[in-house]
Amino acid sequence: MSDDWDDATTRHNAADTHVRVMNDMCKTCIFRPGNLMHLPPGRVAGMVKDSIAADSAIICHSTLYDGEQPKQAVCRGFFDRYAKDSLPLRLAVALDLVQEWELPEGARHA
Repeated sequence: MSDDWDDATTRHNAADTHVRVMNDMCKTCIFRPGNLMHLPPGRVAGMVKDSIAADSAIICHSTLYDGEQPKQAVCRGFFDRYAKDSLPLRLAVALDLVQEWELPEGARHA
């Protein structure tokens, strides 16, 4: 996996039979106040815009592991604010296919 998370060609998967969504915002969620990830101005807004334009979602950075990562999950902050703007997330909610996901014990929690 590329370390460059600006790489638009990198695709992640937060779904199999259900859509995994973090059960809570992680400690450094980009949707928490205070820019805890030290992102440049406008970066979060751009990520949201790109995700919505692609009918996609932002994956929680805490589920993007460097080693063996079994599953990614949709960012809770994104889901709470923008699920209604993403057709796949609206369908997952309507079909009761959202699975709340807890970060595994010992996982990197950026």
